[in-house]
Amino acid sequence: MTMKAMPLLVVGSLVAAGCAAVEPFDGPYALVEVGYTSAARKQLPVIVNAIDGDYLLNPRSGPIKPGKHQLEIQFSTGDGPYWKRKKMVELDAKPCTRYRVSAQYTNLTNVDWTPVIYPEPIGECMAKFQVGG
Repeated sequence: MTMKAMPLLVVGSLVAAGCAAVEPFDGPYALVEVGYTSAARKQLPVIVNAIDGDYLLNPRSGPIKPGKHQLEIQFSTGDGPYWKRKKMVELDAKPCTRYRVSAQYTNLTNVDWTPVIYPEPIGECMAKFQVGG
């Protein structure tokens, strides 16, 4: 493959991936996003590395189908060993729900943290697909 053909291959792959991601908007969907920083609650954002083994290029997941999903998340601090910053979390995604994922820490020196997931309804999804809250 020549270097001139490489950009076309990359663009074609991205277009195909984008088209595949649109499909869940045809029915109720869920979203996974990075949570907020809160000094009062001792929470910091996480990095959502992957959903069901599919690695993300964007901190927002795009739509996912309701049901059980496996999230690979990483505490966004650079301190401590990598294996202490990474965790797998199971999420049972409900229709028309956004999930914001944060890390609740007890100790930043030893990277002691627990994933916290905040659900919130997606109003436009609920209205479009007649999903009750």
